[in-house]
Amino acid sequence: MQIKVVKAPSMKEAMEQVKEELGRDAVILHTKKYREGGFMGYKGSEVVEVTAAIEEDTPDTALKNRTMRSTPDGKTSVTGGKLDILSQAAPMPNTVLNQYKTNGTETGVRMVEAPITAPAFQPLMPGQVGQSVSSQARILTTETLDEAADANVAKQKEDEDVMAANPSNDMQPVMMASNPEDAEKIQKLEAELAQMKTLLTQVMSKDQPQDEVSLQEALRRQEVDEEILKDMAAKIAAGDMLMDSLDKRAQGVVAGYLEDKMNFAEGIKLNKHGVRIVALIGATGVGKTTTLAKIAARFVLEKNIRAALITADTYRISAVEQLKTYSDIIGLPLEIVYSPDELKVAIHKHRDKDLILIDTAGRSQHNEYQMKELQEFLAVDSRIEKHLVMSATTKNRDVAEILQKFSVCDPGRVIFTKTDETSSLGMIVNLLADKDISLSFMTNGQSVPDDIVPATADKLAALLLRE
Repeated sequence: MQIKVVKAPSMKEAMEQVKEELGRDAVILHTKKYREGGFMGYKGSEVVEVTAAIEEDTPDTALKNRTMRSTPDGKTSVTGGKLDILSQAAPMPNTVLNQYKTNGTETGVRMVEAPITAPAFQPLMPGQVGQSVSSQARILTTETLDEAADANVAKQKEDEDVMAANPSNDMQPVMMASNPEDAEKIQKLEAELAQMKTLLTQVMSKDQPQDEVSLQEALRRQEVDEEILKDMAAKIAAGDMLMDSLDKRAQGVVAGYLEDKMNFAEGIKLNKHGVRIVALIGATGVGKTTTLAKIAARFVLEKNIRAALITADTYRISAVEQLKTYSDIIGLPLEIVYSPDELKVAIHKHRDKDLILIDTAGRSQHNEYQMKELQEFLAVDSRIEKHLVMSATTKNRDVAEILQKFSVCDPGRVIFTKTDETSSLGMIVNLLADKDISLSFMTNGQSVPDDIVPATADKLAALLLRE
């Protein structure tokens, strides 16, 4: 038998080369695809390697080293090894191979793509050696090979459909470990793979064109933490961190990562039955009153829902007057409260509404007395949904401290204001990554009700990649 290994850019060219060098009677023994050149496969060219063979012996010479003997039942067996094949239905190896010559048939092509499954023999019990092996083993025939090829092609098609539905390549393989040691090995392999992808990104970044800003560099300019950038490089498809930040795919890549890394409330969800009560809390000067007016105007003017406003910000006369002006324009009732008991009465009064919005006085995160007072104020009704309002112009260290200090009030949502007044928004990602608290709104100006958007991963990604 003459064996030949050929390499070509595609399967079609490889098959043509096999036919040219070995003839149309050649048999495909093995195929594989890989990348050659480049760095660790990156930017390398795809190569198809085909191992083929041509049988030079004639049928007579192929059997010259085998002996024929008769069995008691009159059947003929071919001997020459430890196992006697008694079944006449079992084809010889050459017979099987010759069914799949590279003659351009559909079956031949399927066999190139599909590995041949080995026959599954059952162990023989003592005293059964002389019996017909055909009754003890599953003989591999051309029909079973066809079935295996069809099943492999169907599985490959199914995998291609799944990958097409997930173009970001963010689907992680699910590996089942049979014991803790295997699970530990899998975790180590995943960690090493993540490190390799990060290293690959760093190496390839040196070849980045000078006139392009990579996705990685754009996020770094937004002051996203380096640890988050490394985590992102490990979790997204290799090379995506180096795509041009202006590429139309870039926003989707960032949004996909943020979707897994953060929680997004997408605004305020109204109850199907009963009133929704929302309170805005936060430090002084972050824009709570204006933000509350924007939310109220959006719900009333765009969705025509019934709402009421309550203000507890009696420390500033200007705040009450400002909200009174907004309530008159929108046409909403406004209640002014000075104590937790009055807040409880106001909520009960407007229990028939769809939405109650509560404005609170600004509190310093360093003033423990004010924080305790706010906590007691909001404890009058367990249904109150607290949104912590913070300015996007605040420093990384300060927002982390504000979130920690206001945690005594148990806020479940965060609103970031003034996103138009800063050139870097990475602080939002740094603060909320891997936390249970959700981002609900982002505001980008003073206009009521226009300059506010419900927070989504896609909208935050667009802000992070803005020019």
